[in-house]
Amino acid sequence: MNQTVEYLKELTAIASPTGFTEEVATYLVKTLTDMGYSPVRTAKGGVTVVLKGENDEQHRYITAHVDTLGAIVRAVKPDGRLKLDRIGGFPWNMIEGENCTVHVANTGKTHSGTILVHQTSCHVYKDAGTVERTQDNMEVRLDEKVTSEKETRDLGIEVGDFISFDARTIVTDTGFIKSRHLDDKVSAAILLNLLRVYKEEGVTLPVTTHFAFSVFEEVGHGANSSIPAQAVEYLAVDMGRWEMTSRQTSTQFLSVSKMLLVHTTMVSANTWWPWPRSKTSLTNWTSILSMARMPLQP
Repeated sequence: MNQTVEYLKELTAIASPTGFTEEVATYLVKTLTDMGYSPVRTAKGGVTVVLKGENDEQHRYITAHVDTLGAIVRAVKPDGRLKLDRIGGFPWNMIEGENCTVHVANTGKTHSGTILVHQTSCHVYKDAGTVERTQDNMEVRLDEKVTSEKETRDLGIEVGDFISFDARTIVTDTGFIKSRHLDDKVSAAILLNLLRVYKEEGVTLPVTTHFAFSVFEEVGHGANSSIPAQAVEYLAVDMGRWEMTSRQTSTQFLSVSKMLLVHTTMVSANTWWPWPRSKTSLTNWTSILSMARMPLQP
């Protein structure tokens, strides 16, 4: 279990909003190669490892994604601050006050900043607490001495540059993990540890199994562009939302969805909402292990 957490900390330390995933894919290739596998980069930028099984005619496809929510620069404002556009679907208030990093394509450098609503101070704006957070009033205040559009552009920052949100990963003494981007890097970490165990123990799976780490889930299609023709089962390992009682609005579980069979198994409980800093306890990952070792369902 400790190795799973180590993989998770390494993954969340890498900025990877959808469209900006080269570094995390490189990490996966190196990690899997060091285990003794021969990972393959897909045309869409994902990483896949194939484990030949006892049945090599019908295949199983298991996937988790390593791309995350994020943003891009939509405009440079006259006062030097940045307007945003979202990558993935989330309400604007979910990122208010978050530290972020602007990844400058022109220079390869990064600049830190803070995401704020324009009406930040309640001493100045009477509606600071009630104004709707929208694309028009959310902005990035850079940690640079810039007060004009020109000064910001002189840093190399331009429209289309990626913006990542700080993960702020914390592992508590009580066994909990608090972090952004547990969706879905916690699942990827579990799969990495499974692959490590399989290699070290010389496990042969009942069917040939593809382990696919996708980089386009947050915009809709995930690893679906790379499913092999032989695949008859598809397991998507991702974060799900499980409704509870009216007093406890929701509990978040790590879910394993057998999509082709319209069947879902919930594993790894003890995770709470809200989304911005999800908190999970990786107390039970054996269900994923056992599902990967199951024969194909009739």
